[in-house]
Amino acid sequence: MKRRYHRHEDTKKERLKDPIIRKAYEEELSMLMIAHRIAELRKKAKITQAQLATQIHTKQQVISKLENEHHIPSFNTLWKVAHAFGKKLEIRLI
Repeated sequence: MKRRYHRHEDTKKERLKDPIIRKAYEEELSMLMIAHRIAELRKKAKITQAQLATQIHTKQQVISKLENEHHIPSFNTLWKVAHAFGKKLEIRLI
């Protein structure tokens, strides 16, 4: 009996044809990208979550949540984080 193997990319491509799955995937990917960018900027600046929290007048737990890809931050919080790193916040609808 031969086993049939599926490549991950083929399976992903097939599943993303479903509009519900595609929407969920795109939302998760967006949150993941934001979370990773915040963590990347913080680590590059060599500051702790607590130090960033102090800079934007919040708690360390909030920064931890921001770096967790399953959290949707508010616009105001994202603006404060961007400003703390000397960055601009750009939101694009593409």
